[in-house]
Amino acid sequence: MKKVIIISKTALTLIFAILLIASVTSCRKGKSIIDDDDDDNPSNLNATVNEWILENMQLYYLWNTHIPSQTDKTLSPDEYFESLLYHPTDRFSWIQDNYVDLLNSLSGVNTEAGYDFSLLRMSQNNSDVIGYITYIKSGTPAAAAGLRRGDYFQEINGKQMTLDNYSSLIGETSKPHKLGISIISGNTITGIKDVSLDVIENYPENPILLDTVYTISGKNIGYFVYNFFARDKGDGSVTYEKELNDIFGKFKSQQIDELIVDLRYNGGGAVITTEALATMISGRSKSEVFYVQEYNSILHEYFVGEEGANYNKSYFIDNIEKYNARGDVIETTPINSLSGLSTVYFIVTGRSASASELLINGLKPYMDVVLIGETTYGKNVASITIYEEDVAKQKDNKWGMQPIIVKMKNAQDFSDYGNGFTPDIDISELDGEGIVIKQFGDTSEILLKTAINKIFDVETKTVTTKHLGSRAIFVGSATDRTPARRNQYITLKDIVKNR
Repeated sequence: MKKVIIISKTALTLIFAILLIASVTSCRKGKSIIDDDDDDNPSNLNATVNEWILENMQLYYLWNTHIPSQTDKTLSPDEYFESLLYHPTDRFSWIQDNYVDLLNSLSGVNTEAGYDFSLLRMSQNNSDVIGYITYIKSGTPAAAAGLRRGDYFQEINGKQMTLDNYSSLIGETSKPHKLGISIISGNTITGIKDVSLDVIENYPENPILLDTVYTISGKNIGYFVYNFFARDKGDGSVTYEKELNDIFGKFKSQQIDELIVDLRYNGGGAVITTEALATMISGRSKSEVFYVQEYNSILHEYFVGEEGANYNKSYFIDNIEKYNARGDVIETTPINSLSGLSTVYFIVTGRSASASELLINGLKPYMDVVLIGETTYGKNVASITIYEEDVAKQKDNKWGMQPIIVKMKNAQDFSDYGNGFTPDIDISELDGEGIVIKQFGDTSEILLKTAINKIFDVETKTVTTKHLGSRAIFVGSATDRTPARRNQYITLKDIVKNR
């Protein structure tokens, strides 16, 4: 039986430092393999936390050679963390004042009313912003209120959204709030009602929104909507991965001929889940490389010495593995992988990021990958979760940070998608006659329809939705209030190989 070394009870954290030198205490406990001559100022309440931030960043951060040689430890921890980042290259690292909230958000556990949304600028001539609901989460206040995908809203708590205030207003949706529902006719937007919404604390969203099989013109076409990569809701049960595996078991039993994977709102998540899904789609073996990791020179040299030159190669996998707190494999579930698919169709948008792009890039050497929608976000790097694990020290340091530590390549060493993947068919879900957004699973929904037409080599004819003369201008989304939803993260198992 294989065993993974897990330092703590939390599988989402990662400690390299105690593996580096036996005499060095874990980096999370305030020590580092990097010498730092700066003395903490005892009168500065931020100094200890900031020193902890610096030591971890010097060890793990992908761009650690660009950390300033002189730093101001009197800053608040969030400002200090920001001062260490390599701008503008690093658009992705972040820090939160409560590591528990960070860990929850990585598993899709948040306080919310239960609706996802996108925001648009309706005119180039003014700063007004309008939102539309992209999907509703089951068992939530939004579902109980009768809200649906495609509902438009202009106001939050009675305030019209604009370019200047929308960011602060969407922050209010994590508390009980009112949503001003509107209808659009031509270029006229009319408010019709206010909907009062409560929120659910620590709501665990299931990443699988819908799955089905269509039989069209003699072909069985599998389709599923997948909104983020997560093994489970953070409880170690691997429930979500098992559900994903069950879907592919159904696809196998129904002998699908084609597969459409809808990642239009998928901002990323767990790399280990990405490996599992890649295997399900491609049917590749565990001897074949799925992706290659590129770390900073400190970690690279250590891993080469410990594990050899191929330490950074990650492979397709045969099983979904469940672990106990010690890292022992206590349950193994064989992966239901498809065989015979030469092409996979992905529906993507600018919200398709990180682990979604890793999936796309990792499959490209092995099968034809067709992208339908809009240019993806452009994130070819991954992060780890770091927080103070010494319970005695957590009283003064509850911060959790998510620094970028690794760049991802595919088996052909390609990683140049920092500007996103360009779609094979450029089309928006707002394109079409009028601006009625159809429900998921409806084969006349514009992106799904386009994917099906591509399978049969039928051209999709669309009319671009006009908002005072141009395609609707994307401004933001629900992802902006939850940075973890535009993230791919590495866990201990992804790096410490079992020999």
